[in-house]
Parts: sequence; structure tokens; C-alpha cells
Amino acid sequence: MTELEELRQRRELVVLAARLQRATMIRRVERLRANPARRVFGLAAVAVRRPAIMTIGTAAARLAIRLWRRRSERKRLQLLH
Repeated sequence: MTELEELRQRRELVVLAARLQRATMIRRVERLRANPARRVFGLAAVAVRRPAIMTIGTAAARLAIRLWRRRSERKRLQLLH
């Protein structure tokens, strides 16, 4: 293996490692965005600008419905397997 080939191989490995790190970071950011607790905190910040009772009540109802739907989907998928 020549020195030039070795440098190309190292470069490919570095690029691959960078892509994997980027994919990992994107996945982590998406998990944070999808986290129900984070959504509630975000909605609480919005509540400062709107009437609190309506905003918090609506947000709680939406969150409960989403969690219930996800749980129902998981149960259905478990029954299929």
C-alpha cells in the first residue's frame, strides 16, 4: 500500500466518523424535541404570553391524548408480534 493510498483510506475513515457523529447528534436533538416533558416546559413558556388556564389546560389535554395514542399503538404492535 502506497503512502497516498494510506492517506486516502485515513481520509475516508475520518469522513465516515464525522458522518456517524453528525447522525448521532441529529438523533439526540430529535429525541429532545420529541420528549413530552420538554414540550410541556415549552408550552409553559408560551403560557406567560396567553391566558394561563386555557393554554395549560389545552396543552395538558393534547399531551394526554398523544401519550394515550402512542401507548395504544404500542399495545397494538405488541399484539401483532
